[in-house]
Amino acid sequence: MKKILFIMLFTSSFLLWGQKIDANAKTILDNASAQLSKSSTFYIKFNYLYTVPEQKSTTEVGQIYAAGNKYHLILPSITQISDGSKIYTISKDDKEITISNPEDGDGISPINILNLYKKGFNISSEGSSTVNGVKCSLIKLVPTNNKSKSIVLAIANNKIVRVSENYNDGSSLILTITDFKENIIVNKSLLSFDSSKYPDYTITNL
Repeated sequence: MKKILFIMLFTSSFLLWGQKIDANAKTILDNASAQLSKSSTFYIKFNYLYTVPEQKSTTEVGQIYAAGNKYHLILPSITQISDGSKIYTISKDDKEITISNPEDGDGISPINILNLYKKGFNISSEGSSTVNGVKCSLIKLVPTNNKSKSIVLAIANNKIVRVSENYNDGSSLILTITDFKENIIVNKSLLSFDSSKYPDYTITNL
């Protein structure tokens, strides 16, 4: 479960020193980050494939609604809500809700994916590839503290098309964006947590 969520909660506790940065790759990332920051709200639908050596791969579909520093992440068995001050991770299978602070734990929010490269990564250009019929620039991020092997972002027209992450244990996760809409109307109820909707759930504060 931790690895399934990891692609949406990228590791943020990377060390700040020792970065090696390819200027062209960084320019592509800077432009994509600037483009996303212009959106007051956005919606993303994605497919992801999680692979573990000698185990059956997991393929699922997810969605994100985001506005400012708030978001609502929907996966088949997990829902995660950030109201800007707290993060609520809701496990449908376990009937459990975990409440944490945005600055706690190992991750940053889905809305900050395009800012993660700014600290603690070596950045290089890996050429180009066609993803879903779109020619993309491939940017490789290698964490300076070796928490994961590498992250490869496929970017086209200043937008992320695919994210691939390889872990040190040989597992990997590929997230492919299938739909992206900017500046949409996001229902405020999606960006707040209402405990009355989960009367039978166990709530844990971290």
